Amino acid sequence: MERVASVAAKLKPYFDSRLRKDGDNDIWSMYDDELGDAASCCTTAAAASFYVLDAELHGGDGLEKAARLARDVRRRQLPEGAFGQPYYVKKGETGTVDIAEIGASATSLYRVYRAAGEEAAKDSLLRSADYLLTQVAAENPGAVYKNPNAKSHDVLNGDIYAAHTLGRAYELSGDDQYLRKAEEIVVHVMSRFGKHSPGWWPYTENWDGTVHMGNSVAYQATIIAFAHSVIPLLSPSVRRSWAAVASEAVDTIIEALKQGPNDDNEAPWWCRDWDNVPEIMLALACFPEREEARAYVERRLRTVDEQLERQGISVFEPKVKHDDPERSPVTTTYRKAATFAAILGHLTVEDVLKQDGEKRGR
Repeated sequence: MERVASVAAKLKPYFDSRLRKDGDNDIWSMYDDELGDAASCCTTAAAASFYVLDAELHGGDGLEKAARLARDVRRRQLPEGAFGQPYYVKKGETGTVDIAEIGASATSLYRVYRAAGEEAAKDSLLRSADYLLTQVAAENPGAVYKNPNAKSHDVLNGDIYAAHTLGRAYELSGDDQYLRKAEEIVVHVMSRFGKHSPGWWPYTENWDGTVHMGNSVAYQATIIAFAHSVIPLLSPSVRRSWAAVASEAVDTIIEALKQGPNDDNEAPWWCRDWDNVPEIMLALACFPEREEARAYVERRLRTVDEQLERQGISVFEPKVKHDDPERSPVTTTYRKAATFAAILGHLTVEDVLKQDGEKRGR
């Protein structure tokens, strides 16, 4: 936790500099200079989660900031309950809708509600969960369309983003419909593990079960990391089955990390900057009993801490870019920093660092 606190302290001035009051003292936003606009709802929720962490670690007015940012997320949430995705959008066109924006926001909104009692955070999370129930795939009730324009295939990490969100919604509402669908999704995703390559989920499958896009460390880590919160809510048989699958899946990630990204282990070109994929750190943090997993988490936190000291926020500058003057950036420095900052909070809300300390007698 000392390393988390050190990293958080170095990040705080950057996030403070992005805050915009917009003439409204009750609703604040975050500014993404590379977008030239307000940050996405997802990364605004991530900043809100960071301020919860900051309040937990250092006191101050973090909970007030978190609440005001959650209100901005709720204000800008789309009428159907989804969040717009402003990255890699053609000029003049509206943003796309993507499950990743919902799933990556869920624990952030959950944290803000639990810590600050902000009803806008709870309302936003439940509305996004209700939207997901409208996106269950006609081809398979255990799958959820990743976005309305990508219904021709099954994005497996998107399914887990949905299950994660539904689990958080169940925790706040007690509504069994969320939990039933979350379990159905997890069972489906488990059924696809190792079907094409031992130890792997592919990034996407066609509805006939063939591979649409191949293996991905980044997205396999996303599956492990974002399933972590929902698994304890599910039936004992599913929990036992998932434990075996996740254990093998994390072994695969650990071995792939030794090789570095290539066509066989990171088919999506946009994910080959593994240092800027904090979901890998979060997935491995779920296995503190594994020496190699624990060492990776400690090394990554130490490296980011040292890099922030030397070079500041530029440590999060995207290394993999796809420049197109007719489109918005595919990602931004702020987006990378906000995602990392939110995952720092996820490490504490899941108690993975606490578990690590207890196991090692610290």
